[in-house]
Amino acid sequence: MTSRDRPAAVEEDGFTLVELLVAMTLTLLLASVTLGAFEAFDRGVSANSRLTDAQDTARRELGAMVRTLREAGAPAGADGVLPIAVTRTDDNDIVFRSRAWPGEADTGSSADHFERFCLNTATKVLWFDGKHANSLGATDPGSACPSTAAGWTHHREVAKNVINTAASSKKLFSYTSRDGQVRSVQISLRLDGGGSTSSRELPLASGASVRGALTPQVTAGDIPPPTCAQPGRALLSLDIGTPLNLAEVPLQGGSEVSIPVGPGKILVAASSVTRSVRLVVTDPLGLQTVLFKTVNACP
Repeated sequence: MTSRDRPAAVEEDGFTLVELLVAMTLTLLLASVTLGAFEAFDRGVSANSRLTDAQDTARRELGAMVRTLREAGAPAGADGVLPIAVTRTDDNDIVFRSRAWPGEADTGSSADHFERFCLNTATKVLWFDGKHANSLGATDPGSACPSTAAGWTHHREVAKNVINTAASSKKLFSYTSRDGQVRSVQISLRLDGGGSTSSRELPLASGASVRGALTPQVTAGDIPPPTCAQPGRALLSLDIGTPLNLAEVPLQGGSEVSIPVGPGKILVAASSVTRSVRLVVTDPLGLQTVLFKTVNACP
């Protein structure tokens, strides 16, 4: 039989076992890398979502704190003295007077509420609590946060995962004072916006002017020298382009009664001798300042 008559040899193409194992290993490695990338991307999306949620919550709560602090303060009493608006000024604990109470529509209370923001650094929770004007108990809440003092209720969590500390660079509150009164409060809120395996600090800053401590910016020089408008009465006028109310607060033991005769204008008793008149100036927000003016006799 010639070679032309022999059947052709059958060629058998394919993979050896070693080649197959190498291909499977490479496929598994590629799949593992791809799945790892997807997993890392998913973790990043989840972390960003948590961080965004934390930012939104923190901004909302920070705004509520600012609005509450703006209401801090109280008008002058019958003696004409403006009470201290902020009674505790610690790094992570602030106590203040207010005529507004959360959840009450009437902000014109005739008595002072005492309210507080405090950080429990052990639990990392920022709290609001307060003593309502109608509640019995001390105006000092003590050191526990939230307060356990009698009369202090309305405990509410303001924020969780707060990582402020007593360190000067990480304290929650800073204060600006003038004339013995806290005029504004700066808030630097630091939250942990990370996940269970990592920490990611989220700082937010804001501030508030303590409205009740911002007295009308007028002086005795803004009241021109009194004029004798009628026998025994002198006219005092306050006209600085801002609608302010002017009234007399009798000195201790005094019985003088002023008579309003127009916006920022009153008639005061002008006896046979020169005397000092104590005046209270009130702006449309109910904020007050006290002035003294010398009044000569009006025969």
